[in-house]
Amino acid sequence: MFLEDVEKCANEFRNLVEGRKVKLISHHDADGITSAAIIAKALLRCGVDFEMKIVKQLTSNLIQNLKVEDEVLMFTDLGSGQLDRLADIARKTDVVVLDHHEIVNFKETGNILHLNPRMYGMYFSASILTYVFSKFLDPKNVDCVDLAIVGAVGDEQDEKWEMKGFAREILEEGVRIGKISLQKGLRLYGRYSRPLHKALEYSFDPFIPSISGSESNAVQLLAELGIPIRTEEGWRRLKDLTEEEERKLATAIIVERLKLSLENAHDIFGEIYTIIERPERIRDAREFATLLNACGRLGFPDIGIRLCLGDYSVMTTAENLMEEYRRRIGEYLEMIREENYLRKGENAYFLMMKDRVPDTMIGTLTSIVTSSNILEEKKPVFGMVYTEENKIKISARVPPNINLNLRDILCKVVEKIGGEAGGHERAAGALIDKSMEEDFVYIIDSKIGELLAKERKG
Repeated sequence: MFLEDVEKCANEFRNLVEGRKVKLISHHDADGITSAAIIAKALLRCGVDFEMKIVKQLTSNLIQNLKVEDEVLMFTDLGSGQLDRLADIARKTDVVVLDHHEIVNFKETGNILHLNPRMYGMYFSASILTYVFSKFLDPKNVDCVDLAIVGAVGDEQDEKWEMKGFAREILEEGVRIGKISLQKGLRLYGRYSRPLHKALEYSFDPFIPSISGSESNAVQLLAELGIPIRTEEGWRRLKDLTEEEERKLATAIIVERLKLSLENAHDIFGEIYTIIERPERIRDAREFATLLNACGRLGFPDIGIRLCLGDYSVMTTAENLMEEYRRRIGEYLEMIREENYLRKGENAYFLMMKDRVPDTMIGTLTSIVTSSNILEEKKPVFGMVYTEENKIKISARVPPNINLNLRDILCKVVEKIGGEAGGHERAAGALIDKSMEEDFVYIIDSKIGELLAKERKG
C-alpha cells in the first residue's frame, strides 16, 4: 500500500510540474538537507526549474509570508504538523508535503499531495521517504541511496548504531548496488575525522568510565595498551587501527565499563556505514551527517547541499564550519558545567540559556546534555533559548529509559499558554512568547510528574 501510494503520488507530481517551477522548502538539519538534495537531483534529471529555501522551522509567520503564484510548493522534512495552515495556500496553488513528523489536523484536500510513513504505521526519516519518491520519478535516482542513509543516521534512525525496519531495506539496497559498505565496529564517532584519543575522550554513548571527558586518561589508556597515537603522518584515527589493536581497545573499554558495573557493559559495538564513492572526510555516514548539521545550524545549508550534490570544492569551507561547530558546542557545554544555566525541576531539567546560545544550536546542545554525564539523574531535558523575534525556542529530549511523548506534551502546554509545537515522540520542539518562560517551566514539570505517576500506577 505504501509503495503503491508513493508511486501514485510521484506520477501526480510529474504531471503537476510539467511546464511549472517548484519552490522547495526543507529543514536545516542533516535529514532536511539530504532530503532537499535528493529532490533537487531528481528535479534536475526531470528538467524541472526550481528554487530552494532551507529554514530553521516552519512557523505560522513563515507560511503567511510565502509568496506563490503558479509554482508548485514542495516541503521536505516539514509540513505534516502544519497541514491546516498550508490548506490556505493550497487554495491558490498545488502543495506537496513529504514529511515524517507527527500529522496534525489533516483533512483530505485536493491541492495537497501528502506522504508520511506514519499514515501506514511506519516510521523512518524524511530522506528515506524522498529517496523512494525520487526513484518513482526516475529509477536513475537510485544513486541517491547514500544520501538517504546519511539523512537517516542524522535523524538517529540507527538506534545503538543499527538500522532497522524499512530503513534497513534501503541500507541493504545501497550495499547491493555497491554505494555503501556495512561492517561491525566500535561505536566511537570520528572514524575518519578525529584523533583516536579524542574519539575516546568524546565518547558518551557508550560511556567509558574515567575515559569519557578526559583527554589525558584517554592518552594514558592507549599508552598502556601499546597503541601509538601518532605516526610520522600525524594523529592516528580509528580507521588506522589494525584488527589486533581494535580488539585490544574493545577489551579495555569493556573492562572499564565492568569496573563501574554498567548495564550492558559489552554493548560497545555497532554498524559502520561507509559511503564508497565519497571523499574520505565524508565517507563515514555519521561524520557526513554531523558535517551537514554543522553547515545547516551555522547558517550555511547551501554548503551542505553542494557537498551532497558532489561539489567538493566547498569541502575546506565545510570542514572549517565543522571545527567552529565543535568549538561552540565545547564552549556551551563548559558554560553549562560552570555557570547557573541548568535548572533541575522535580521531573525534568531545563537548560535556561537565555541569549547565550543561538536558537539554531539549542537542539544539538539539548541532545548532547541528555545523553551525557552532566546530569545527576536521567530525566527529560528542555533546552530554552531566546530568539530575535522576542520568542523562546524550546528543544525537548527524553532519555531512553523514560516513556513519554514529548510532542503531545508540548502541544498540550502551548494550547494553554500560546505558541506552536511539533516534532517527534522523543525529540520535539516549541516556540512560545518570552513572557511565558516561567509558566512553561512550571506547567511542563507538573505535567510530566502527572504522566509519570499515572504510568507507575498503571
